Parts: sequence; C-alpha cells; structure tokens
Amino acid sequence: MLTISLSLVFLVVLFLSGVPVAFSFALVVMIMAAILNYDLAFLLPYAFGQMRSILLLAIPLYIIAGAIMEKGNITRPLIDFVNTFASRVKGGMGAAAAVANGIFGAISGSAAAAVAAIGSIMIPQLADEEGYPRGYASSLLAASAGLSLLIPPSFSMILYGWITYTSITACFLAGALPGVLLMIFFIIINWFAVRRFPTVKRPRPIGSLRQFSKEVSSTGWRALPALLMPVLILGSIYGGIATPTEAAAIAAVYAIPIGFFVYRGLTAKNFGQALIESGMNIGAIMVMLLFAMVFSRMLVMEKVPQALSDVMLRISENRYVLLLVMNAFLFIVGMFVDDISGMIITAPLLFPIAKELGVTPVHFSAIIVTNLTMGNLTPPMAPLTFLAQLIGKTTFAEMLGPSLLFVFAGYVPVILVTTYWPPIAEWLPVAVLGPKVLIPAY
Repeated sequence: MLTISLSLVFLVVLFLSGVPVAFSFALVVMIMAAILNYDLAFLLPYAFGQMRSILLLAIPLYIIAGAIMEKGNITRPLIDFVNTFASRVKGGMGAAAAVANGIFGAISGSAAAAVAAIGSIMIPQLADEEGYPRGYASSLLAASAGLSLLIPPSFSMILYGWITYTSITACFLAGALPGVLLMIFFIIINWFAVRRFPTVKRPRPIGSLRQFSKEVSSTGWRALPALLMPVLILGSIYGGIATPTEAAAIAAVYAIPIGFFVYRGLTAKNFGQALIESGMNIGAIMVMLLFAMVFSRMLVMEKVPQALSDVMLRISENRYVLLLVMNAFLFIVGMFVDDISGMIITAPLLFPIAKELGVTPVHFSAIIVTNLTMGNLTPPMAPLTFLAQLIGKTTFAEMLGPSLLFVFAGYVPVILVTTYWPPIAEWLPVAVLGPKVLIPAY
C-alpha cells in the first residue's frame, strides 16, 4: 500500500510539474510494474481490450465537432440570439454568457472548447464594451464553461459509463438537471455581483413590441441552424434513433456544411487546422486512457478500493457523513488533476463504495461529474481558469476571487443538492428510460 500511496503522490507531482498527462500515467505505470512485479504483457492487452469499446469513439467525434464549430463561427449567432433577451436586463450580458455556454454544452460536450469558442467572443465584449472587470468576466466564462460537462452530451459522462458499465444515455440525462440548476445559480450570482460594479453599462431599452419581435426573429433565424444541433444530437439519442456514438458522428458531419455554407466561417485552411488540432488532442487523450486503464487495473488488483472503503467506514457508519467525505475526497482530487484523469482514477475507487452506500450508478454519475467539473476551477491545476486567463488577457490574481465566488456560491450548493436529493439526477433517466435504468449492470 505504501508503493501505491507514493505512486499517487508522484503522479500528482508530475501533473504539477507540467509533464503531459499521458506521459505521467505511463511513467507511473512502468515504475509500479517494476516495483510490484507486474507483467505489462498481461496488463496492456487488458487495456487494449477496454479501449476497443465503441462507446469511446464518441469522444474523438465530439472533439472534432467542437473544433469545427469553434473555427466555423457557429457560436456568434448563438450569442447574438441570447443577447437579444439578456441585454435588456441589468447584468444580462453576464447571464447571456452562462446561457450561451449551456447551449454550447448541448452541442460539443467539451468545456475547453466552450471557453475557447464562447470566451473569445464574450470576454472582450463584457470587459471592453459592457464595463465588467476583466478578471470577473474571465472567471464567469471559465465557471460556466463547466456546464458543457454536465449538460449532455458530456465527455466525462461517456467515460463514467464506459468505466462502470452504466448506460451513457442515462448518465447524460442524470447531468441535465444539475447542469440547468448550476446555470441558474450563475445567473443569480451574476445578478447580485454586477451591482458592485459601477462601470457596468445600463441595459438597453426594451423598445416597442414590434421592434423587439423583429430583432428576436432576425437573430433567431440566423441562429436556427446552430440551435438545431442539440435537437439533432439529443433528440436522436433520446428518441432511440441513434446511440451516443452515432449522435456524435451526426454532430461532426452536420457541423461541416453549417460552418462552410451557412455561417461561412470555415475555409479549407482552418478546416484543416481544426482536424489537425483535433487529431493531436485525440491522440493525447487515447494514449492517456490506455495507461490510465492499466493504472486503475493495478489499483483494483492491489485492492485499493476495498482499503479505501475500510478507511471511510472507520470514519463513520452514517451514510450522509460518508457521502460528505466522498465529496471532500473528490474535491481534493479535482484540485490536482483534470476531469478526465480524475474520472479514470476515482470512478473505479469510489463506485463500489457508492453502491455499498445505496447510491445508484446513475445518481453517482451526477455526483462525481459535478465534483470533477468544479475541480477545473480550483487551483493548483484549474485548467479552465488558466485557459480563460489566457483568452481574457488577465491575471490569475484578478480571477481568483471571482472564481472562488462561483465555486462556493455556485458549484458547492449544486453538489450538495445533487448528493443528498437523488431525484435531481434520477428523475429524468427514469422518466425517459424507465425504472430499470437505476439497476446496476454488475
């Protein structure tokens, strides 16, 4: 167990040192195999077998779709449509950022893509045109980009379903209501926060009903092809027409003509760039998943989940206390690793404990993803915070206060509601797929 503990510490040190995540997992796996006398000739075929799952194909397809949407100027009409309503309310432009990220999340499933696509437009608009402090605007975009990991489709939910053999469709539905609740929290937080910023512009006048209707119809018509994307993706999944992987392919294919011929943001050059960048990201993620699967298999073979369960049960036998301890553990993990790495590490460890506590796999999917989504904002790793800092051309010091506000006034209440009130995660899956969806696969 000492070897495992030191390996986990070493893994975190590698992450914090800037070593690529895939190489970090590979190095730790080789060191553990040498010390514990594991045969990689046995472990690697296991990992390759797991990687052959058709479910994993959805991740590269959503990455490609997100990159095409980012290059294809698909986000601008969405923002203009939301702004038609939001710009007429005090602090409405900040609320528009949260709503736009929620809509983008229903298309791409990638938080990083949301920061890049929405943030590159909204941060300058909020800071330079609307008078928001640049650090606050960047923090708002980073926090609300996490909606992409909760509102379906979601990379993290795909990974969770793959690891735990839980229905991906059910996992998607489990994250929907927590995602919407989180978006509402961000709107409320922003509504109060802007009252402390005297530089924020006054809202636009509502104007006549005819003028307002004309603007809504104009921006709505322009945004319609983009708004149809989540309808096609989610409608095909929940309607039983396509699997999550097939829906990801639909998204990637649909984005190409929309980007080229409707919004005309795509050119042969930036389309090629989108594919190259996607290929690099996909390669890094797949190599990471391969070695992360070997690493998690070693943890299981060393009976780490059982040991962790014993430690937690020694703390308390109260179910509610143990759920709080589990959330605290996820919070700490989220501080040091990104959501994908965190999912690979924590899902095999905590899933058996969650089942022992009577938490259904569908409910636990919402608990673990909301926690790991929050981890994207909490230092020292905080990938979304640092990405928004670069895009917003601000400093980490200016973002720290607002980021902590969104974490403790937004994410933490939603995590507690999701943890202690199962219907917020289970109602939609049961309503759409039936009560059998809550029964564990194994």
